[in-house]
Amino acid sequence: MMTVPDYIRGSIAPTFTVFKDDGALDDAGQRRFMDFLLARGGISAFFVRSGMGQMYAFDKEDVKQIARNVCPHMKGKAPVLIGCSGIWDRNYDRRPDPDVFLSDAIELSRYAADLGADGVVHTMPEALRPREGESVDGLIMRYFTAVCEAVPQTPVLIYQAPNTREEYCVTQERIRRLADLDNLVGMKVSSVNGHYIFDLIRAVRGKTFGFIVGAETVFYAGLVAGARACIGQGAALNPQIIQAVLDRFLEGDIEGTAQAQQDVNELVNICPNAVDFMKRYATENGYPVGLYARPAGGNPYIKDRVLMSDTEYLAYKARYEELLERYM
Repeated sequence: MMTVPDYIRGSIAPTFTVFKDDGALDDAGQRRFMDFLLARGGISAFFVRSGMGQMYAFDKEDVKQIARNVCPHMKGKAPVLIGCSGIWDRNYDRRPDPDVFLSDAIELSRYAADLGADGVVHTMPEALRPREGESVDGLIMRYFTAVCEAVPQTPVLIYQAPNTREEYCVTQERIRRLADLDNLVGMKVSSVNGHYIFDLIRAVRGKTFGFIVGAETVFYAGLVAGARACIGQGAALNPQIIQAVLDRFLEGDIEGTAQAQQDVNELVNICPNAVDFMKRYATENGYPVGLYARPAGGNPYIKDRVLMSDTEYLAYKARYEELLERYM
């Protein structure tokens, strides 16, 4: 059984994708943005092709391009996790061919592993429907078994994205079975439901499996139950405060933990647009990147975002720097 990697601890940053004005990937801008985040410290690993990085707007060649760009650039600096799910825009009315989706997932996982990725990340396979006579449980186990067997020496992680359809969501029984796959080392669950998170974490206690809280606003609650890492916008914006939540918790400083968690939550609650803020902030700090995003197009399940105004940016920046200064 593969051990849980050391990077499943503290902040795993959902790395925002840098695009050119025509929607193409900006390789040089992406490297600058990674350098900016790395220089600020507090991040244990970088999750590339994340949800906040517009993972549903990628095609297969995009995934390979960003992996080719980021893995060599970050080698020896910080662990990199690559989102390697098959290609789908999350339109449930237009799901991909199931064989192609799985084949692409395996191809991308092997490609990232060959480049030296420290882990590959796959969403719950809600792009797929069960085969005739197959249950959703059977589909989920078949998918992750195939992925794990394709890259037996590479850590595999699961991502249950926000608004995953209920029938595909992990349950206590599902997470126990998934945790028994040899190189499936952890899972991020995007939920603020403390009851649900607690039950899932307790379901895998004693197993070689790292549970990752998928909303930094409940990181403290996750720590109490047994989690040790989180992935959320704050893991990219303010990982230093999230690290303080973990450090103070391990030190037994309950009031200090609660205060750090309160500061984390405030920065989530008042942030108009985390992606645009951090790109503008990187540029202001000498790491120029564009604010471009890919349009959602006609997808009824994804909306285009509205850029921050200058007023919103400056107001958030003032409070952001005030709170962060306490932890730098």
